[in-house]
Amino acid sequence: MKIIDRYLLKNFVAPFLFCLLTFVLLYVVIDLFDKLNEMIENKVDLWLFIPYYLNFIPLIIVQTSPIAVLVSIMYSLGMFNRHNEITAMRSSGISLMRILRPLIAAGFIISVFVFLINDRIVPDSAMNASEIKEEKIEMAKKKKKAKRIDKTLENIAFYGQENKIIYARRYKVYKNILQDIIIYGQDATQNIVSKTTATEASWDNSGWLGKNLMFFKLDDTGRIKGEPEFHEESYLNIKEGPEDFRKRRHQTEFMSFEDLNNYIERLSFTGGTTIRNLKVDLHQKTALPFANFVVVLIASPFAIAHMRRGGLLIGIGISMVIVLAYYAMMSVSLAFGKAGFIPPIISAWLANILFAVAGLVLISRHR
Repeated sequence: MKIIDRYLLKNFVAPFLFCLLTFVLLYVVIDLFDKLNEMIENKVDLWLFIPYYLNFIPLIIVQTSPIAVLVSIMYSLGMFNRHNEITAMRSSGISLMRILRPLIAAGFIISVFVFLINDRIVPDSAMNASEIKEEKIEMAKKKKKAKRIDKTLENIAFYGQENKIIYARRYKVYKNILQDIIIYGQDATQNIVSKTTATEASWDNSGWLGKNLMFFKLDDTGRIKGEPEFHEESYLNIKEGPEDFRKRRHQTEFMSFEDLNNYIERLSFTGGTTIRNLKVDLHQKTALPFANFVVVLIASPFAIAHMRRGGLLIGIGISMVIVLAYYAMMSVSLAFGKAGFIPPIISAWLANILFAVAGLVLISRHR
């Protein structure tokens, strides 16, 4: 590594780590003060905040790292511009792309690390944080249960115990009622051997009591074998309780890329909206961490062009608008992907591709 590369990286990495630590602390402090009154009022043990936030930190890092990269790029390139170091480098025949190369490489490496954190650490740590929050705060919430308006979760699907694939079109959380239920039974080799449908099921101490149950045996081709069984009212043969259904709505947050991919394969025969949404979430797990790389590409040319003496606020303002536009476009493309207008992989990567290309074009114009 050349001296100039080490010098550029030194002035980028230190501000990046400082910004990341600052954002984590700010996130924790703001969230803590937001919950503190409620926790004290409901006599929740305040020591629980320590394991809760320790488990929450990896997710905060994933979410705030692109902003930390943005601030670091603007600061480091702004300082170089203030001391005319960029001008000196370019006057000596070094191209802008060559100057930015170590920073672009750093953005890529940060993206890889963020992906690994998001894939290997966040699923377990986020699950632990969620369990601490739910187990300790739920009791306090139950005191206000009579005042709550029931909420409904839509299109819940997951792989349950005993090789069962469970789908419910709606789940009324506080009333513990499932509606429009389909249960597929599988054998040891994951072949579909049975199908159970019910219009509704409610939870009691013995399990899920279903209404208008139809049970079908299926052959190797998926066709109905024999006569279906009908029960006006009977318990569903599933082990999962209300807590499992409530948590499964956000299950993709607690899955690694490999786990989610395997989960989609198990449910792939069902098709429809649920699978499409899961595929968008799958590709988003790889696309989101590379926002760090994209931020380096898109923010660098604006920092070079505008962050001269007196142009600091202009440079930061323009770059912030660009980054906000990036996240807005990502949200729109994800919505189009989940609506089925564009393929899931394109919806997840579209913002990255367009803004990365725009950044490279802007860099090339500063030659």
